[in-house]
Amino acid sequence: MHNKLINISRILFITVLLALGLLVLFRPAGAETNILKALFGGNNDVLVDLSTRFSARINVIVESDSPETSEEVSKTFYSKVDREKMHISNADIQAIISDYEKYHNNLLSAKTYGLLKAKQYETVEENSLEALYNPIMQPIGSIDEDPFLLLTDFVVNLSENGGTSDFTPFEHNGKYYSLVMLTVDNDLALSPTILNDEIKTLVETQEELSKDGVKIYLTGAPVHSYYASSRSMFEINLICILSTLFVIGLVFWYFKSLKPVIPIAISICTGIFTGFAVTSLFFRDIHILTFVFSTTLIGICVDYSLHYFVSDEGQNTIKEIFKSLTVSLLTTVSAFVVLLFANFILLKQISVFTITGLTTVYLIVILFYPLLCKHITAEKRDVKHFEIPENYKKIILCAVCFISLIGIFRTTFDDNIKNMYVPPKFLINAEKLFGELVESNGDLSIFVVRGENLQDILQKEEAVEDKLIEEGVSFQSLSKYVPSEKRQRENQIFRKQLYKDKLNEYAEFLPAQQRAKLISENYGNNFLTADENFVFLKNNFLIDENSSIVIAYNFSGKEINGIKAINFQRDISAQIRKCRLICLGLLLPIFVLLYLLLSKIYDFKSAFKIISPSIFAVLFVFGTLGIFKCPVNFFHILAIFLIIGFGLDYSVFRFAGAKKFKDAVLMSCLTSVFSFALLACAGFKLVSSLGTVLAIGLLSSYIFSVICIQDRKKLEL
Repeated sequence: MHNKLINISRILFITVLLALGLLVLFRPAGAETNILKALFGGNNDVLVDLSTRFSARINVIVESDSPETSEEVSKTFYSKVDREKMHISNADIQAIISDYEKYHNNLLSAKTYGLLKAKQYETVEENSLEALYNPIMQPIGSIDEDPFLLLTDFVVNLSENGGTSDFTPFEHNGKYYSLVMLTVDNDLALSPTILNDEIKTLVETQEELSKDGVKIYLTGAPVHSYYASSRSMFEINLICILSTLFVIGLVFWYFKSLKPVIPIAISICTGIFTGFAVTSLFFRDIHILTFVFSTTLIGICVDYSLHYFVSDEGQNTIKEIFKSLTVSLLTTVSAFVVLLFANFILLKQISVFTITGLTTVYLIVILFYPLLCKHITAEKRDVKHFEIPENYKKIILCAVCFISLIGIFRTTFDDNIKNMYVPPKFLINAEKLFGELVESNGDLSIFVVRGENLQDILQKEEAVEDKLIEEGVSFQSLSKYVPSEKRQRENQIFRKQLYKDKLNEYAEFLPAQQRAKLISENYGNNFLTADENFVFLKNNFLIDENSSIVIAYNFSGKEINGIKAINFQRDISAQIRKCRLICLGLLLPIFVLLYLLLSKIYDFKSAFKIISPSIFAVLFVFGTLGIFKCPVNFFHILAIFLIIGFGLDYSVFRFAGAKKFKDAVLMSCLTSVFSFALLACAGFKLVSSLGTVLAIGLLSSYIFSVICIQDRKKLEL
């Protein structure tokens, strides 16, 4: 009966494996490189969507010693760009200016609107005279029809970057620069793998044209994603290779044979495959960081195989290790299940991937190793294990508690999202240069304005903008380019009052008849509308028919008129802080849960002895971070859960006291610590944080298991 059940389980396992293979074949998951999408779930759609909207832009900076060269090279660069996938603004500037000239009586800059509303006519006069006698800026429209040059003032104040546009060269710090500001096609922006191929082409063009005194810089989120994902793929391959070589070397050293490597490799590859397949069932795209982290399965999955081969008892091997192997799986899975409750897509993917992979390896060892490894026998090397004298154990534990206490009081926290990713220095310099060129180095805040129709939206935008002007905050919005009809009526009234009070005194250069005509002119009810010439602006600012965005620079407040300001860095950091506090609150419950689980399997006293090494390891990690003044981030906290899950394995197997358990525990520790130590070198700080803390935590868990648990017989005395 038992053998029949085992055979049925084997057939079922193989059937599921084949089904997953077909799934991957006919519905392969995509690769995601957007960091923000990795961190947030569905309840942050607005934040993620806005981030994607603003990140789908690539800026090309051409630097040269002459304006002619910078303009020529920038146009050459753009000629090599696939226009169907990336393009510059296709706005018809002349048509827009013609619209502005036609409705010039309706248009005032926000600054002039405020001055006229406050009847500060003298300041308006001074600004108008300055513009009139400016030898560089040519007036827009007719001076006869607009003697105060209010239309010129309106157009000049539309841009926050001093009029910077594509290709047009300008001087900065003794060099000449031309910009090519590319907008990525929406479909391409949602296909990170294809987008990376396009960025690669841009990088090749950059290298080709950067010569003869010309330097080309690339900036923008897609550029960061390209370099980050390229580095991540290199790291994945390197970590896999080094981890594999380490496992092979360790196996060969201990067993003096490579025979166990084949079943170990089969179990690891199958575990990683099923992890990927099941994750693709729940997630359309799998993040590149999930692959980076999940390569550590090589170090973790090998544990179960090592315990099988080290405790080789022939047909009785599974019986010898079944209970400890099962308890090990349960405790590890329990730790990873907690990640499912974190509001981070990345952590959910890691949780699903790892739980599936570990369960698969466990089932392979239990179901198939007795068949696969029937004729695999290997001589085992005698390993001398260090033993800590009894009189030193209490001293070490007291020292750890003392260090932890000091460190915890020195602990600081870092929830800043910017510190989770450190870009290469050349990208930092390029972003800094772009910020200087377009004068936009400040923080960005977004107001999502909703209304019943376009006019309602424009009016609500203007109400927000009035508050921003009062606080001296610069902004961009659709209503800045196309004011609402209500605002255009107000502009007409203010302009008419300015003409009545100041035109005769100010515009003596105009004939009296022309002045009289301007004062008595009837503006009528003709208004500027967002016609086809403004489609590109509507695409930039309108989210849908009933929502738009107002972009504010260096706004320190939280809301205006009940509309919340979305600040990417601040809001993301606040969300990370919230998740960190939730996870900290889960630490005690997870210890209680594991303690009750172990108490059910063993007894209350044994459960405490098994779990105590993990408690000491957690205290030691916090203490170490505090003593070295390393700010604790959210991913350090998450690593604690993994330390609890993986570290408990050492205690569980030590307590079980199977044949040569010390050898198996030591080798398991070495493979896991080595894999996580490699992960600590990853380019992403959020992943390296996990790797560093896990390597320290698992090593200390092993040491504390040596101190707290010797063997089962001794524990039962």
